[in-house]
Amino acid sequence: MSAPHSPAAPDAARTRGLVRTAGLVTAAHWLFYTAEKAYLAAAGRLGMLGSPDPPASAYREIPDVAAAQLGNAAIGALATALVLLSLTRAARILPRPLLLGALLLITLATAGAVALVAPHGNWAHLALSAAGLCAAALFTYASFRRLPGTAHGPTPR
Repeated sequence: MSAPHSPAAPDAARTRGLVRTAGLVTAAHWLFYTAEKAYLAAAGRLGMLGSPDPPASAYREIPDVAAAQLGNAAIGALATALVLLSLTRAARILPRPLLLGALLLITLATAGAVALVAPHGNWAHLALSAAGLCAAALFTYASFRRLPGTAHGPTPR
């Protein structure tokens, strides 16, 4: 006769998988952003791939376009690293309120990216940003609730 099976175990494993997927999609979104900004820095261009070029006046307002885009890429790399870190137990070295605040800022920045991309009619970019926003919101919510798969969630057995 087999041992009784705990119905909570599959739910925790499934939740852990969904939360990790949301975290990885969020990290992938920010990694894409980082790569795009690094490419634009190398090309000396403002704006976003697939969107119309900004007016010439924008280039006059920013004296060093490459440095500005590299700064954007650094922010994206930091967001990517922080999301990946928060998928691990190593993130427990950070105070939980600091980690949650950072994840909330990442989610708000992702929402800002959606708002910036929406009026340009670049549907591929909008779809990627919207997917990143959904994933970031889900991962941040899961982190606030300490769900399995997050840094402060229950330890898997």
